[in-house]
Amino acid sequence: MRYIVVGAGTAGCVVAARLSEDPANSVTLIESGPDRHAGNRPEGVASVNWIRALGETAAFNEKITAARLPGSNRKQYMRGHGTGGSGAVNAMICLPGLPSDYDRWADDLGCTGWSWADVEPWYMRIQGGALQTDARFYTPVDRALMGAGVELGYRDDVDTYTPADGVGPVYLCADATTRMSTAEMWLDPARAEGRVSVRTGEGVDQLLWDGDRCVGVELLSGEQLAADHVVLCAGAFESPAILLRSGLQNPAVGMNLCDHPAASLRLVLNPELRGTDLEHACINVVLRASSSISNGDVHLLPLHGSLDDGATQALVMAALMTVRSTGRVYLDPDDVTGPPIIDMNMLTDPQDQQAMREAVLTMIDVLQTGAFAEIVEEVVVDSRGTSLDELRAASVMDEWLRETMGDYFHACGTCRMGRPDDPAAVVDLEGKLIGRSGVHVIDASILPDVPAANTHWPTVMIAERLTAGLMGRSLSDLEAVSLVEATPQSQP
Repeated sequence: MRYIVVGAGTAGCVVAARLSEDPANSVTLIESGPDRHAGNRPEGVASVNWIRALGETAAFNEKITAARLPGSNRKQYMRGHGTGGSGAVNAMICLPGLPSDYDRWADDLGCTGWSWADVEPWYMRIQGGALQTDARFYTPVDRALMGAGVELGYRDDVDTYTPADGVGPVYLCADATTRMSTAEMWLDPARAEGRVSVRTGEGVDQLLWDGDRCVGVELLSGEQLAADHVVLCAGAFESPAILLRSGLQNPAVGMNLCDHPAASLRLVLNPELRGTDLEHACINVVLRASSSISNGDVHLLPLHGSLDDGATQALVMAALMTVRSTGRVYLDPDDVTGPPIIDMNMLTDPQDQQAMREAVLTMIDVLQTGAFAEIVEEVVVDSRGTSLDELRAASVMDEWLRETMGDYFHACGTCRMGRPDDPAAVVDLEGKLIGRSGVHVIDASILPDVPAANTHWPTVMIAERLTAGLMGRSLSDLEAVSLVEATPQSQP
C-alpha cells in the first residue's frame, strides 16, 4: 500500500512511523517546513527548557496569525514549523485531560466509542512516553505555586495524569537531557531504519481525486504524487485549508475552531532568584482548579525565566481549559495557497467569560499568598501600574483581558469527527473523510472540542489509536510506549 502522510507534526510523525511498521507499506511523509532530524536539531529545539525553544524563531511559522477576540488585531500564533511541528517547540507537557471531556464527546457530541472508558487504555499505554518532573529541579516559582496551593486549601499530592483538583508535578515528553517529541520518539527510529521517506520544504496544495476516491496529492510546486491512501496530518489550520482547496463542499470544514484562552501576570523576583537555569525544565508543576461553571477547568502554570529581556524574571499563566466559544479557519481569497485566515472568537460564550474571570481571580489569589510574597518583588499587571486588587474589579479585568489575552497554542476541532449523518462532522469516528474514500484526517483538527489538557498528548493518543485502526490492529497488538533508558534518577 502506498501511503502519503501530509504534515510531520505531532500526529504525522506517529502515523508515518506506525504505518511503516508493515513492510508491505510504502510511506512518504511530506512537510512544508525544514527538516530537523536527529543530526541537525538546534540546541534550543532539543533542550528540555521551553524558553530555549522559544528563542529558536526559525522553528515557528511566523506567517500564521490569528485574531483571538472578535475585532482584535491579528497577532502571531505560535505554530511549530518543520519536522516535529508544534511538538518540537511546545512546553512538553503531557496530560490526558478529564474523563468528563471524553464522556462529553461520546454522550453529547455523537462520538460513540470515544468515552473515557474507551480512551483510557490508550493513555495508559503511552504514559511511559512521558516522565513526571522531579522536585529536585523545581524552580523558585514552581515551589511557590506548590506552597500557594497548600495555603489556599488545595491538595499537593495529586497525580496530574488523573483528574483531581490540586497542585502537583506535570508530565513532560522529555528524558534527562532532551525533548522527546514524536519526531524523536516515533519518526527518528523509523527514518534510521529506512522505513519512511521524508520530503521537507514542500507544501501540499490539494488532494487529487478520481471521482470520490483520493488518488494522491498535488504539491504547491505543481508536482503530483500518486498514492493508494492519503492521511492528512497538517494540523488544525492547514488540514482544513487543504480540504477547502481540494473542492470539498462540506460546510463544516474549518468551523468549530477551539483553543484555551490564557492570560499571564509577570513577576519581578527578588534579586537572588533572578538567575535562570536553562539546563532544566522551566515549567514543572500545575495547579488544577474548578470554576463555578465546570470542574477542573482552570490551569495555573508557573514559568521561571525571562520573556521580556530581563525586565521580569517569571510569570504565572491562567488558562481556561473547558471552552464553549468556537471560531473558524477559512482561505484568504487574495492568497488561497497562503496561510488561512484564523478567527478564534474566544470568550464569546457568556459561560467562558465568567469562567475566565474566575481563572484570573484564582491567579490573583495565588500571587497574594505568603509563598509568593517570599519570592516576588513586584507583580506587573500592565504598563499603567494597575495593582492586583484593582484587577479584581470586573470592568478592569475585562479590559485587561481584551488587551493582553492570548491562547495556549492548542488549536483543534476544525475537521471534527462525528457520525456520518452529523452536519457538523468532517470525518467519521475512525478519521475517514465523510463521503470520500482513500483519505483520512488524523490530527488535532478532528477533536470534537478541546479537552482540558495541553493537546499534545491527546493528539498522540488519537494518532496511535486511529493508525492502529487503519492498519487493522487492536490495542493488544501493540507494545507500550516508553522512553529509552529513562529512570527516576534521570528525570528532567
